[in-house]
Amino acid sequence: MKKYLYWAIIIAIISVVVIMFWQQMRIRRLTDECSRYRTNTTTLLENVETYKTSDGLNAAKVGELEIKLSQYEKYRAEDAALISTLQTENRDLAAVSKVQTETINQLRGALRDTVIVQTVPGDTVWLEVPAKKIDITEPYIDLHGYATDNEFVGAVTTRDTLLITETVKYKRFWGFLWKTNKIKNREFDIVSRNPYTQINDFEVITIEE
Repeated sequence: MKKYLYWAIIIAIISVVVIMFWQQMRIRRLTDECSRYRTNTTTLLENVETYKTSDGLNAAKVGELEIKLSQYEKYRAEDAALISTLQTENRDLAAVSKVQTETINQLRGALRDTVIVQTVPGDTVWLEVPAKKIDITEPYIDLHGYATDNEFVGAVTTRDTLLITETVKYKRFWGFLWKTNKIKNREFDIVSRNPYTQINDFEVITIEE
């Protein structure tokens, strides 16, 4: 009888330990989900913070959204459809960044007299049409073209480089002691090297496993 009682006590203790361990894991998972939800809510409610660097370049700061792949495919269906066309076979989607910029540059250049040779439709006659030619070359934009009395024909080339940095803030043990390996939040900064580029929107989404 004592033998069965002994084993019953052992089984009961093991059961309690397993239940407590499972509850702790569930509490930790729920805590992480609540923390992620608060972070996502804060990120969604905050506008993209734009500022100037010490060099006078346009920059923006934004937080990180953490969502599941199914949520991304639901709420970012257009982007998800585009990503599916990329050459990413046998790879898992980990993160998506999206940047929207606008470049406005006030241009000034000299007009020069030139002649454009054109053909008359349905005929073999060549006509020399007086026109104004313009060529503007700057570090971040090129504009080349010509204008006649009723139209302008040309090409514009703009150049830009976007620098994106990620900074991580780690959680501390008990909130104020030593730094742990768990990430509290991430922030991303993007800088345009083109001084005429304005960053209008910036979004970073991390896909959960």
